[in-house]
Amino acid sequence: MGKGSWRRPTRRWLVLGACAIGAAAPACNDAASSEPGLNLVGARPEPETALLLNDDIRLTFDVPIDATTVTRDTVRLVHRVVDAEGGATEVPAAGTWEVDGRGIRFIPDGVTNEALSDGGYVPGATYELTVSGFPFLAAVRSMEGAALARSVSLTYSIVSVTEGATVLRDASLDRTARLEIHPSARGAEATRPLEWNEPLRLACDEPLDPRTIHPNEYEVREYRDPGDESHSEKKPAVIAVQRMVLEANGSEGMEAGGGARIVVYLAQPLPITDGRGPVQFVFQARAGSTPSLRDFSDGPAFRGPILFHAARQDLISSETEESYEFEFTDDLDFVPVLDPESDGTARWDGSGRVGIRYPAAAGDGADGAVTLRGSEARSDIRATRLAIAEGETVTLNGDGLVVLRAQGRIDLAGRLVRAAPSTEAPPMWDPNRRWFAENAREAECLSAWLARARATGAPWTVIIAGGDLVVTGQIDVGTPLLLVAGGRIRGTGTPQAPAGQLWLLGDGGGFDLPHHLDPGAHPNVVPPLVIDEPLGNPLVEPLTFIAISSPVPKGRSLRARLDADVFGSGGPAGSYLVQYLRADALKGGEQGLGQAVRYDEPNGALELGSPDGGAVRLRIVLVVRPGPGAWEPPYVDRVRLAWSPDRR
Repeated sequence: MGKGSWRRPTRRWLVLGACAIGAAAPACNDAASSEPGLNLVGARPEPETALLLNDDIRLTFDVPIDATTVTRDTVRLVHRVVDAEGGATEVPAAGTWEVDGRGIRFIPDGVTNEALSDGGYVPGATYELTVSGFPFLAAVRSMEGAALARSVSLTYSIVSVTEGATVLRDASLDRTARLEIHPSARGAEATRPLEWNEPLRLACDEPLDPRTIHPNEYEVREYRDPGDESHSEKKPAVIAVQRMVLEANGSEGMEAGGGARIVVYLAQPLPITDGRGPVQFVFQARAGSTPSLRDFSDGPAFRGPILFHAARQDLISSETEESYEFEFTDDLDFVPVLDPESDGTARWDGSGRVGIRYPAAAGDGADGAVTLRGSEARSDIRATRLAIAEGETVTLNGDGLVVLRAQGRIDLAGRLVRAAPSTEAPPMWDPNRRWFAENAREAECLSAWLARARATGAPWTVIIAGGDLVVTGQIDVGTPLLLVAGGRIRGTGTPQAPAGQLWLLGDGGGFDLPHHLDPGAHPNVVPPLVIDEPLGNPLVEPLTFIAISSPVPKGRSLRARLDADVFGSGGPAGSYLVQYLRADALKGGEQGLGQAVRYDEPNGALELGSPDGGAVRLRIVLVVRPGPGAWEPPYVDRVRLAWSPDRR
């Protein structure tokens, strides 16, 4: 859910809402008297109430309202943030508005981080709910067109997160829902088995307390049927849980799209073997560990091992006896390694194409290839490619907004530093807000924001790569920091910035980049921006973007005579090429940085029949060159690999 998003109510809301309306009517007799037209007759909770972090707000009117007149302009729930100069900015609460009959309901976004700071409400803030009425032309109106008799303002405070305080409301105090695999999720008995490199997704019919999620309390173990003696001499595989991410934490049950959803990332891929049916694993507590996962009323949500099914590598639905179809709608087919011959990683995001997402803000390349050294006074570097060598320390001395940008790849192997300004820099954005940059109505394009940021004179630091942004060294700045990549943000470095002011825009989202994010200090690193592409071709030099697939065939039986049908477009100034690598061509591994890809036979199809079963990976190469005209980069739309099951 995004801030201020709207949806049609569920049937459940109709029932609960009717009960709330009847009880709420006396609460607003003083706030809104009965006047000609439309009147507000009830509000729950009552104004001046201290709301918990997941409390909703319900308004009731005396006659049905026209839902088309309920907009972000006519119904506003905001709190004010005062800056150092005394200016105030109104920040809307994040959540969903529902309109039904005589009622309007606001459901705040659920909290998902340990600090409880990324939900719909800002802890400790005061919110003003304003409903516009007469004499404003933009007013809430009845179905007959009558405007709300007069505007109404209601004030609510939000509880602060303090030790021992009740900050979350449990709507089901009489029970605790069980954590389980949702029936529609992969790995459940009635669905497609979990793939070997896919995270496990668990669900709970009610929201969970993010402070009680501890991955070190769990593990995944290969399940052994007590009656099966075929594995008696082999120890079952045990895999550690690397991290657990609370993906959603809504107040409604799973049937209404709410509840909690947890993504479990394992420390290594599942050890899938062939020769038998889907392999069974259990997600369970580690020996000697008592899982602390709780709901909002301290009820235990984990009650025992969770059985799930994982596919053998040759049991993949899109693979037949003789072919595999890459439709590029499943990002599990993509391996996010960095090809050393590329400027950036081609975008494989499940949209149905492998393409290029290039930011217009990567600049015009006027400074050529740049290797930074020593002290740097420029405030806007516009390179074709940019680097800091290993062992080198570069100090940024520019004032105000400092932007390092390159049309291609940026490699920061050394140390980049910038001192904190004499007075504390204003934040780029409020880190306690949950931004949804994919919602164009709520996001600003990167180029426009940069122009506005430059005009403010704020001492901020921005690094923009048209390709990949690779940080194997260190970034240590005393200003707010924004990292942007048209390819992927990746590396082994440790960016340092003021608390809550490290922001990442681009594929990878920081997951490939180990950094010092403390969930309490950094509840969110995704800014409210979208990457806008150039209108015309801005390139000075050709750029190469590469994507690499997971192995096919998924099975290990021997295959031969690989052929391919490739569908794509080179655009007016580009080209595409599909090559095939041996499946073991990734020295760096699929989970690491992967900056070591070797090509035994890099050009064209392989004649298969090798001991590893003849499995290959696609290497999709997209090249875009300088040229006149519109920006229309190349893409690959579909690849169908066909083979013979015979070894020849």
